[in-house]
Amino acid sequence: MQKQVSILHHDYPGRVREDVELRLDHLLKFHERIVSSRALLERQNEDHRVELVCNVGHGAVLVADARKEAFPAALDEAFDRMQALLIRHREKHQDLRRRTPREA
Repeated sequence: MQKQVSILHHDYPGRVREDVELRLDHLLKFHERIVSSRALLERQNEDHRVELVCNVGHGAVLVADARKEAFPAALDEAFDRMQALLIRHREKHQDLRRRTPREA
């Protein structure tokens, strides 16, 4: 899986980038077909914005976005949302594969 962490308009400590990369790796637990993932960390006025984008097999692109005053809260919310999206996407496609063909 390809990973990219981009930090815009603010200086976060180096450990933040490492933590985000570890969390991106952890997302593979929720969906095994993640091709690439990208995290965008940005500070807009008083808010911290975290955007996560995961490219899943067959061209699906899942996006989770969170804005909070505290950076850890924004990071947690964005990853929670992405986990929910990945689980929902995986279950949806598993259900489609399990369906039996309709009889004519």
